[in-house]
Amino acid sequence: MHPTFERAREAPLQANVLVAFADCSRYMQSTKGLSSAELFAALNDFYVLTEDTISAAGGLVVKFMGDAAMVLFPEELADQGVMALLDLKAIIDRWLQDRPIAQSLHVNVHFGEATIGRMGRVGTLDVIGETVHIAATLGSRSFGISQQAFRCLTPEHRQRFHKFSPPVLYIPNGQ
Repeated sequence: MHPTFERAREAPLQANVLVAFADCSRYMQSTKGLSSAELFAALNDFYVLTEDTISAAGGLVVKFMGDAAMVLFPEELADQGVMALLDLKAIIDRWLQDRPIAQSLHVNVHFGEATIGRMGRVGTLDVIGETVHIAATLGSRSFGISQQAFRCLTPEHRQRFHKFSPPVLYIPNGQ
């Protein structure tokens, strides 16, 4: 676990972070008629693929909410985080081709200040703040990053995106 997240487990801290929401498109429509056991097995596979991809890049899956995940990367791994999220979208989109639970993965990414720390009696690590709200409401139907997240990218990685407005949103070339 990244030191930023370790410190947040000890006491809440404010930090600049990359926050992403990834959710499966048309999940409810696609899963009608499937048993809860079938859904559970498919979502468990989705969770494992997501955790493996994000943790390998130094990020943290903060939580899963059914067919969605909230992901966090520390500031110094923001560029790497965006690339990992692009990889995650490709991995999950390929994986979904053989599963009747959704059509594709939507990913929205924002960078900014947030507070990270344990929440509630259970003490689960969470992230709170306007940065989270912005990431959750970017509105891309495929893969979108805010201007603030775009500025975290290396010049080489910036070339993989083009500007889409309004609002200003960067999406991978070819979309």
